Amino acid sequence: RAAIQRDELSIFFQPIVDLETGRIRTFEALVRWFHPEKGELRPDEFIPVAEETGVIITLGNWITAQAAKAAAQWPEDVTIAVNLSPVQIRAPGAALGILTALRDAKLDPRRLELEVTESLFIDDNQHTARFIEDLSAEGVRFALDDFGTGYSSLGYINKFPFKKIKVDRSFVSGPNVGLKSDAIIRAVAEMGSTLEMEIVAEGLETIDQVHAVRAAGCTLGQGYYFSRAVPDYLAAMLLAQEQDSDPAARLAS
Repeated sequence: RAAIQRDELSIFFQPIVDLETGRIRTFEALVRWFHPEKGELRPDEFIPVAEETGVIITLGNWITAQAAKAAAQWPEDVTIAVNLSPVQIRAPGAALGILTALRDAKLDPRRLELEVTESLFIDDNQHTARFIEDLSAEGVRFALDDFGTGYSSLGYINKFPFKKIKVDRSFVSGPNVGLKSDAIIRAVAEMGSTLEMEIVAEGLETIDQVHAVRAAGCTLGQGYYFSRAVPDYLAAMLLAQEQDSDPAARLAS
């Protein structure tokens, strides 16, 4: 709570790139805490505490609001992705908080993507279903994050209106990458193509990995090969650079 009040939190943006054109299609919003004594704290160091204490609801609304304000300055074909905590989603008025942030930022709801993990569906909570239904009706899109690492069930994909699946980085650049992981990526990509869903490969660090996931059928890529998460002014600079260069060149190395 104090970090929000003291302006110690910042939103960084990591691009998600079209693997055919090389152009940035989305930025994922990632929160960083620059603590005056401990230095930079990563989300996995403080998000669990925020969830345990309930502060995640305030924090989540703040992240969405800041991300929406930044996205409103970008070209209209570039979307913003925000991660949501199950605790945040189950809170009363959760959908209203997100719609308020969009309205205040004057951002079209169709330019917001909410990333949720499979852990959200373990309890099969009716609040979750209503939350997704209410926001989908307004045009907000949903992505299934870290696919393949949790209690994976194709039932989620069948029941909810996901537009995007993010294949976890462990299948792309982890220690167990090989024939099996490649086959899994291909299977997920083929399913995505049939269902008209985008498939994002996370954790791309080399051009060889980019070529491999593109050959497997993934449509989008995210990782250090393209860019680390950057402040909003650098995100805007990356978009400006696309106008003066050939983005596809970085896919042909």
